[in-house]
Amino acid sequence: MPQNLASLLDQVNLLKRLPRTGWLLAGVADPESVAEHTCAVGILALFLAEAINEDPQGQGLTGQLDVGRVVALALIHDLAESVLTDLPKRTTELLGEDVKHQAEERVMADLTAHLPAGHRYQALWREYDAGSTPEALLVKDADKLDMVHQALQYAKRGHRGLDEFWQDHHWNYPLSQALFNVMVDSRPPS
Repeated sequence: MPQNLASLLDQVNLLKRLPRTGWLLAGVADPESVAEHTCAVGILALFLAEAINEDPQGQGLTGQLDVGRVVALALIHDLAESVLTDLPKRTTELLGEDVKHQAEERVMADLTAHLPAGHRYQALWREYDAGSTPEALLVKDADKLDMVHQALQYAKRGHRGLDEFWQDHHWNYPLSQALFNVMVDSRPPS
């Protein structure tokens, strides 16, 4: 088992050096890594879940979110990118969502096959991918919110041409929409 965990850690370490491709294509020099994004998504998802659990009915839920499950989903949501890399939106559109998701599912199965509870993590990834639970939907919101926040940070540093990162978002929770609105209000002019 230690060797299997060491192999997984090798893959996870690759995420530290893997830049988020969308930022490169938008002309951002030295963009955040996938690991930096994953860390931010995990922290944001944790605090969003705690805030939503203060008033689940006001957020459209019948009960509270499982915060541990939210954090687990957030931590593994981009793990397959350690093998596939961060495929830009244009590549996904060209290949098709189904092809991308099938490849990611295969990678997740390979990465977790020899780990304790590996099947559980494969199921968690599928849950995230499908957005099949309230927790997965929250992590999807956190993923997009972190991307928008990163676009805001780059815009504040003078980067232009980042409009695509602000467009066409659907939010699963009113709190996510409200946080997005705060970011829109603080966005510098293009």
